[in-house]
Amino acid sequence: MRLVKLFCCALLVLAPAFASAQTPPPDSVSEVLRQKVRPGTVQDYEASRKKHMAWHKAQNDTWAWEVFEVMTGPETGSYLIASGGHQWKEMEAWVAKMADADAVDSQASMGPYIASTERTYWTQLNALSRLPTSQALSPLITLTTYHVKPGSDAALRAAITKVNAALDAGKFPLRTIWYVLTNGGSSPTYAVVGPRAGLGEMAPSPSLLEVLEKQLGKTAADALVKSFFDNVVSANTELLRLRTDLSYLPN
Repeated sequence: MRLVKLFCCALLVLAPAFASAQTPPPDSVSEVLRQKVRPGTVQDYEASRKKHMAWHKAQNDTWAWEVFEVMTGPETGSYLIASGGHQWKEMEAWVAKMADADAVDSQASMGPYIASTERTYWTQLNALSRLPTSQALSPLITLTTYHVKPGSDAALRAAITKVNAALDAGKFPLRTIWYVLTNGGSSPTYAVVGPRAGLGEMAPSPSLLEVLEKQLGKTAADALVKSFFDNVVSANTELLRLRTDLSYLPN
């Protein structure tokens, strides 16, 4: 994904960042692995993860694989490994060329230290996102995952579009990337990734709600927020830290 360059995201999870433009780039696909480490083996896992990334380099793998450490929530201490910005045909070609050998080396390097692995595929929704204007990697990202009522995709996307328009008008500085789960879990599921330079950006001033109220008025802003959450069954938030030391980032 380049999840940080941002859904940075995200599911996950999860993307390459594109400069904001009137015509957004085509939607792309991200593969995200969520791995839990066996208790007491974190140092061994990280050492073997570095070894496996060296294998990617030796294979001249053209895909970037960004590793994030989960810092908050029930999954604290687990890792997300993400590669994004791909099209399905590219995904198919990589799988045919690399997947079997990758799995063998991964198992040989890290197998004894991995408690579980969950693989998911996400579509990066560029037209629904406020894409970052810089391609610089951010040290932190916020990942919020929304489980949505079946049949409510159109209403949810309409609410997001209206929110984005108000934030653009108010020049809200923090950018976000939206994803929808394509395969690998409960559906429909959406996720939004926000790159953060530091913890201070967790509380921007003015806040998102303050910008909405200024642009729309309190009554309309409250109604817009309600129209979004009326379509949401549950939400989950996580803070992810980019681990460049564990990642593979080809030139």
